[in-house]
Amino acid sequence: MSEWITGNRYLSVSQQKKNAVLVNAFFEDRGWTRNSIAAMLGNMQSESSINPGIWESLKPYKGGYGLVQWTPYTKYSNWAGPGWQDNGDKECAMIIHELEDGGQWIETKKYPMSFREFTQSDGDVKMLADVWLRNYERPANLNQPQRGTQAVTWYNYLYGDKPPQPPDVDPTPPPKPDPPEEGWKALPLWLITKWGNGL
Repeated sequence: MSEWITGNRYLSVSQQKKNAVLVNAFFEDRGWTRNSIAAMLGNMQSESSINPGIWESLKPYKGGYGLVQWTPYTKYSNWAGPGWQDNGDKECAMIIHELEDGGQWIETKKYPMSFREFTQSDGDVKMLADVWLRNYERPANLNQPQRGTQAVTWYNYLYGDKPPQPPDVDPTPPPKPDPPEEGWKALPLWLITKWGNGL
C-alpha cells in the first residue's frame, strides 16, 4: 500500500502535494489524461484537502468521507470492505469501479460528457474541473470557480508547465486595426488622382 498522509484533519499544502503525487501516479497508470487528473485534483482539494481519511466537517460516521467525500460514507465502505478507512489506494480503486460500473457519474445538460470521455479528455483544465463538479460531485453550490483555479495549480505542480490552451482559444489577441483616416487622406488614390487632373 502507498504511504498516504491521512487522518481526520485538513492537510497542509505540502502534505496535499505528497498525496497528489500518489493520485496522479494511480490514474496516469490507468491511462487518464493529465488534464482530467488535474481537474479531479482541483475538486479533491475542495472536498477533502486530498486526504483519504477525512470526514465531512470532521464528524466521524456522519455525512461524507474520503478523497471525494462519498455521501453517505457507506457507498464507499460497503464496497471496499475491511481496511477501508485511511486507505487512499482503495479510494482510488473505488473511482475506477465507478467508472466501470456507473452510478456516481451523471451526465448533465451543461456537460453531456461520459465518465470515460472525461478520463480521456485534453480539454481545458478549468472546464474539466467544472465537469467533475457537476457530473460527479454535484454539491448544493455549483458556483465554485476556485476548483478550476486549483486544477490549473495542480497541473503546474505535477507537470512543470501551464496547461495547454484549448484548440479554439487563441492566446494572442488579433492586432487592432488602424483607425480610419480623416479628410482627403481617407479617399482612394485613384479618386485623388482624378481630382488632381480636373476629373
